[in-house]
Amino acid sequence: MLIDRNQWRLHAAPALAAFGVTAALIGWYMAESYRQGEWLGGGSLPGLTLGIVAALIILFEMALSPRKWLRRMRLFPTRYWLAAHLWFGLACLPLAIAHSGFHLGGWFTSILTMLLVGTVLSGVIGLALQNVVPRWLLRQVPAETITTQIDHVALTLVDDVDQLLRTVCGPRARSSESADTDAANVSDDHPEPSKPDQDLSSTSHAPSQASVVAEQGSRSAVAEQGSRSAVVIGASRDVRDRRGRYLEEGATKLSDADSKALWNAYAELRPFLVDGSTNLYLFGDQTRSTTWFRLLRSACSPEADELIEPLKRLADPRRQFNLQKRLDRWLHAWLPIHIALSAGLTLLLIGHVILALRYW
Repeated sequence: MLIDRNQWRLHAAPALAAFGVTAALIGWYMAESYRQGEWLGGGSLPGLTLGIVAALIILFEMALSPRKWLRRMRLFPTRYWLAAHLWFGLACLPLAIAHSGFHLGGWFTSILTMLLVGTVLSGVIGLALQNVVPRWLLRQVPAETITTQIDHVALTLVDDVDQLLRTVCGPRARSSESADTDAANVSDDHPEPSKPDQDLSSTSHAPSQASVVAEQGSRSAVAEQGSRSAVVIGASRDVRDRRGRYLEEGATKLSDADSKALWNAYAELRPFLVDGSTNLYLFGDQTRSTTWFRLLRSACSPEADELIEPLKRLADPRRQFNLQKRLDRWLHAWLPIHIALSAGLTLLLIGHVILALRYW
């Protein structure tokens, strides 16, 4: 639930009601305690009243789940119920503490109090996450998509790159067995590339450098191939009644050495584009990834830049998808904890009421 200047009408009434009830009851309790010369316990009239009100608020808070199950009955709107759940939940804590006479008591009431504090604290943390994370996500993850569709979107991007390389570079030269393995993307045992002498002091990987550097030296001996039909990953635009990414036809000339270098480099990049975790140390950091692509550019001819640039652009959305997954876990991780604490609090509250009635 968002709390901002556009939502003040929604929160004004429950916030004022919760604050008014809490202030009035605690003021009454303070006045009676001052008159008696000591903090009154839960057995006094003010303390008992505070306890009853706090217990009723807890039961009201727990009624939120049944209210969601009965949403088809069009009862009190859920958003107003959520606003009341928020503000009366915050008001419950000072009422319960005053009910206890500012003493924890025995082990049972101590556990009950700690559960109440934990429940309110987890709710406050969840409220803060709901108000901060979505706004931060909007700024930091412009490629945001539906979280459950991230893997599907990533596979779609990889399919585009596969088509791009096959069209421009031709099929990768290899045996049929290794082709099947590469197509399934299970070749995780790439040899550790050696560090070049230039500027890899902060990078422990490079784009298949043993083969890339060798190809760079032999590039002048390879004859320039004929032009092939190419595809270039274009920007989003409207085409008739559809909107999205489209492949543009083009033409390019790449040598066999460049084609082989690009296929070898793509063998390292592709697993990261698919799952976001393989080769994460290399491509998950933008600085190391930029160094990797710079080395790839230096190992290929200038004509290969029009293929290297789309590969570099696709690594950034994959990093954003990883960040989105992490933030989504933070955004929802608090709720199971809050529910578990609330359930435990309700059970102990029932036991507390039974014991209080028995020994009153």
